[in-house]
Amino acid sequence: MEKIVNDILLTTEFTQEDIEYSKRRHVEIFDGEYGFSEFFNKYALAAIDDFAKTYNPEKDFMLTARLDGKFGGTVTLIGEENGMGRLRFFFVEPFTRGKGVGRLLFTTAMSMAKDMGCNHLYFSTYNVLESARNLYRDLGYVVTKETPEDEVLPGAIEEIWEIDL
Repeated sequence: MEKIVNDILLTTEFTQEDIEYSKRRHVEIFDGEYGFSEFFNKYALAAIDDFAKTYNPEKDFMLTARLDGKFGGTVTLIGEENGMGRLRFFFVEPFTRGKGVGRLLFTTAMSMAKDMGCNHLYFSTYNVLESARNLYRDLGYVVTKETPEDEVLPGAIEEIWEIDL
């Protein structure tokens, strides 16, 4: 899939370079902006590698946004059993914030997931990611579980957010 919405190129075509970029930027953004731990960094790097190794285009996708020819953000879907889908690895580049890239990525991912047979989506995030949490709330997701995650960041709470499609 490839389409342009408001000068933002959305695509599900990805390369190993996109995977490597996503890994690097996850560490740089979540460590640099929020102080996430090395524990989180190692987990995220391994999980993104696992996505690339087990990627199945019939049930999974990596949706990327490009703005002005630059990588602007991404979200992935991992299709599971019984109509469940897990969204992962969502981030937007600082230069795209406030331009609707995050909302476009998420709403497009939700629509694509539904078209692929998902009827329920979930993902995890952390209470310190306030702007992202506002987006999730605006889109109708609700928090269904909270777990302290001091290994990620002292005082952090991991949250599971869910929605029926």
